[in-house]
Order: sequence, then C-alpha cells, then structure tokens
Amino acid sequence: METADGGRADKKRQIQIAPQPETKEAYDSGRIEDSKTKADLILWIQPSELKLVKNCLTAKDMWEKLDITYQSKGPARKANLLKSILQLKMETGSDVRDHIRKFIDIIDKLQDLDIANDEDLTSVMLLHSLPADFETSRVAIESRKELPRLDTLRIKIFDEWQSRADQSLSKDDGAYTAKFENKFRN
Repeated sequence: METADGGRADKKRQIQIAPQPETKEAYDSGRIEDSKTKADLILWIQPSELKLVKNCLTAKDMWEKLDITYQSKGPARKANLLKSILQLKMETGSDVRDHIRKFIDIIDKLQDLDIANDEDLTSVMLLHSLPADFETSRVAIESRKELPRLDTLRIKIFDEWQSRADQSLSKDDGAYTAKFENKFRN
C-alpha cells in the first residue's frame, strides 16, 4: 500500500523506530568508563595473568576471557586451584580466620570440580600452611594416632591463635601497667 507522499510515512516510522545515535559526549563517557573498568581489572589480577588479557579491547572482553579461563572445569582451572592451595601460606601475625576461610574456599572449589579430596591430606595441608610459630601445635597434632577432621582442626587452630592473642594482650597490659606505676612513683 502506497501513501500519497510516495512511501515517506514508512520511512518516518523506520527512523522513529531506529535507535538514536549516541552523542559524542555519551560515546566519550562510555569509553572513559570502559577504560576505568579495564584499569581496575588489571589492578586486581596477578601479573602472570596479564598475558591472558593483553589483547582484549574492552573491559567486557577482559572479563569474558578471565571468566572462561577461571570458571571452567578444565585443566587450567584445576591447575590454578591446586597451585593456589599448595602455595597458600599464612603470614605471621595475620588473622587466622581469614586464612582458614581462604583455605576452605579453595577446598570447596576443588570439590566442585570433582577432584578427590582426602580428609587427612587436607588437614596436613592446612597445618603446613600455618606460619612457623605454629610448629609446636602442628607437631603435637601430627603426632596423634589419628589426624582430626578438618572441622575439628579449624577449631583447634582458631583456639590456639586466640590463646596467643589473649596472652599477647595480657603481656602488653602488664608492661603498660608497670610503666604507668613507675611513672607515678618517681
């Protein structure tokens, strides 16, 4: 059906239906946001992972590349998680709760990938991821007839860490009290 204006009514409808082109400001703003997001992603990934995303043009491309690499169930994902758990070491003086959370998170991800998980091996790995000042506790636990289950071991490690923190606080309080008393005696 042709209109009196030679079909121009259909063209007007097409123009109205088609999305309006972005303004230069909106385009530039989008590019700036994308650049910021790319910068944030680069700051969050490990230096060894930069080679994975160096050819990505947008933040979305970077995210998809990282997602494919690390959320897959393939050998790269398994190798990355195994490497993470083997290299996980708690810093002396850091919070043991955070360390145990990281450890358990990696173990859970390994179980999701159907990697065989021996309870004794997991317990030994957790014990050896602790700093050197836990050596006495580690030897005492490993010398038992049976290793404790992971849940029990978590509690024992936390109790040991809390006990050390409480002792440290009481020593600090005693030193402060002695200093405070000497100040007023003079």
